[in-house]
Amino acid sequence: MTQPSATPKTPGGSRSPVAAHPVTSAVIAILILASIFFAVWVPLYASTTPKIGDFPFFYAYLLIYMPALAIVMWIVISLQGRRRPRPGAENPAGAGHDEAAR
Repeated sequence: MTQPSATPKTPGGSRSPVAAHPVTSAVIAILILASIFFAVWVPLYASTTPKIGDFPFFYAYLLIYMPALAIVMWIVISLQGRRRPRPGAENPAGAGHDEAAR
């Protein structure tokens, strides 16, 4: 048998990061899905007629897409870092330890 913990649970402490930050999670999902869409949707870049200089459009598309994808992934990583709980946010100043000792 296990005993229940003496520290009280904070409201919302057991919530997942997605439930705690729904807007941030939605933005992350949209950015990732958009980056996959623009890589997978072949008719967008599978043409030879628009040329930029001596390059076919596919090469120019890749030269634009890869730096743009790097920026999007940097934004996604930054947003994911904001979703992580801060150390000490759930149990400020060790309040649960003092109450458990009494």
